[in-house]
Amino acid sequence: MRNNKHIQELADKCAQKHGYFCASYLGRKGDSFIYAPHYSDNEPRCEGLPPVIVIKDDKATFIMGIESFDIFNNLKFRDYKKGRSIFREYERKVMENDFASDEEREYISEIVNNQRSGYEVPVEKSELYDYLEIADRLNMKIELKPCEYSMGRNDGWEYYIELVEK
Repeated sequence: MRNNKHIQELADKCAQKHGYFCASYLGRKGDSFIYAPHYSDNEPRCEGLPPVIVIKDDKATFIMGIESFDIFNNLKFRDYKKGRSIFREYERKVMENDFASDEEREYISEIVNNQRSGYEVPVEKSELYDYLEIADRLNMKIELKPCEYSMGRNDGWEYYIELVEK
């Protein structure tokens, strides 16, 4: 069996039940599907051990404790192919100046330019790919927001990702 819409919905409901926005598929371990709960942004938080959602036999279990490490051990993490593909399409649009509107140009250019070296600190690619996939799945957009602690600098702002309505 593969990850599918029904299993994803179970994981999302479990994440929401525990105060998160949604869940993101991490990979499989045996006959279990492993998900990470996510807030609507990836702003750093101190919460303790990493939370995990395990879907097995059509049942969702939320785990936040030392057991998380047992689950992560030998987990075959998935590659964020869809998120990477979305980002590559954004890069293509920037390179070819192929935008449907000025709004699309502004949205996509901000994301692509953040990943180019310069003064700003790019968001982690795996986080970007993950949130691009979530935004695509939930028909949302992402927004890059500067971290409060870095805004006093003249350059080198750090950013976090926030999911927003289209």
